[in-house]
Amino acid sequence: MMLNRLFETIKMGLILSYVRNQAHIQRRDAVREKGIKALDRKTKRTIKKYARQRFGKASYWPYLALYTEIRGQFIKGWIPADYYRFKLLPKINPKPSVYMDALKTFDYRLFGDFAVKPLLLYINGLFYNTEMEVVEKNSIETMMAEYDNEIVIKEEGGWGGEQVSVIHSNDFDETRFDKRKNFVIQPYVRQYKVLNDLYPHSVNTLRVNTFIRKNGSIDTLSVWLRFGGDGRRVDNITSGGSYLYFDLNGKSEKVSYDMSTGSEQGDRHKDTGYIFSDIKIPMFNKVLDACKDAHKKYPYVRLIAWDVAVDSSGEPKLLEWNANNPEFVYTDAKFGPHWYEDEEI
Repeated sequence: MMLNRLFETIKMGLILSYVRNQAHIQRRDAVREKGIKALDRKTKRTIKKYARQRFGKASYWPYLALYTEIRGQFIKGWIPADYYRFKLLPKINPKPSVYMDALKTFDYRLFGDFAVKPLLLYINGLFYNTEMEVVEKNSIETMMAEYDNEIVIKEEGGWGGEQVSVIHSNDFDETRFDKRKNFVIQPYVRQYKVLNDLYPHSVNTLRVNTFIRKNGSIDTLSVWLRFGGDGRRVDNITSGGSYLYFDLNGKSEKVSYDMSTGSEQGDRHKDTGYIFSDIKIPMFNKVLDACKDAHKKYPYVRLIAWDVAVDSSGEPKLLEWNANNPEFVYTDAKFGPHWYEDEEI
């Protein structure tokens, strides 16, 4: 047991050393891109003092310094990414509850019509409908031919838009599924006109972060719009997508930003030329309410990131949700703090 504890201590020390070095690298990148340095010796001392007082150790200063370069000034209330990921998140989103988000085949059963209703589920080598009745393979070809439209196939456990494919239903091949994995097969969402005009090749989603406070109330912490580019079919930041921040009244920023440095990317979409300030989403509050209602159905974790599309009729549709690592620290740096400074952490 003592050896295991020693091993875990050493491993965590190496992880923290790595992620903090990444913060230094990103901070240098931010300074280089902006051409302005916000961190001076006095500010650095202030940051280290704040880290020691609020988080117990001055060694949490590197991400706070990165956020200072992203924002152009230091602001109390930020939570450094290393503290968030390894201290705060395990407490508010405990295991094993965080792993439920990977079970994409269960989303419709858990969240109902807020989720996209699947055409088929592939679980343990068998195809099922949403009533969990087995669908014989000889009827699937007829089903897909009659559907005659684009479909999305998602593998459980996929991340960052990976293991997601968009095909026509006529090209569906039920014999090519890996029996060791589970999949959800669902309609391709036809999105609301404004979002389609922004960029038509991906389903552009609102990333909504909701949080259960100590008193049980559910608040929206942050919202941003993710959209694709360069012809890609997914909007994920890790796959080349961009983001546009919205305040909680539904008003967007006029420019999009690079997630890791906070540098401006422009006031219009690079492919379509759509001007970001022209984006108006009438059902914005409906999207936020849908996310908070969904969080009530899964209170086992206190922080959830929801990826929500708005379909052509204006209805919010959940595409994915993330409880294992609901990342939003960089938007917190640019537009937060989203946490209360005196909130128990």
